[in-house]
Amino acid sequence: MILLRKPAVVSLALLAAGLCASASAQPTGAPQQPTPNYRAIIAKSLRVKNKFNEEIGMAYFASRGGIFAANAKIDHLEVADSIRMVPTNYYGWAWQTCIRLNLNGAPITYAVFISEGHVVDARSAVAIDNCERAQYGGLRAGATLR
Repeated sequence: MILLRKPAVVSLALLAAGLCASASAQPTGAPQQPTPNYRAIIAKSLRVKNKFNEEIGMAYFASRGGIFAANAKIDHLEVADSIRMVPTNYYGWAWQTCIRLNLNGAPITYAVFISEGHVVDARSAVAIDNCERAQYGGLRAGATLR
């Protein structure tokens, strides 16, 4: 019985060592960057300008921007008053903020990710985005929903 457990113990030890090595290879903190003018970036990126991938039904971010389809009905848009750096799987560190709006007549909250002055991703908000805790305000003075 003890002989059968030794391989398992060795396997667990190797797995733990591998996890520790990969965790130490991760960056420990967000890079220091100036906060972007995220309200203006969101305002100019609300509508897809180039392509819309109808097969999967979401904006195609190759043109680096465009959250909603051109024919989507958007109203009552509010942007979170806070923004923070978060690690992402595809874009490295990115700025993340939240928006609340009525999309085609239904209320929804989105997490928006910004890198290098462009929206690189947006999706329905999930608990880890902390959008429910944010304070919201208007997009910006004089902005129109295009």
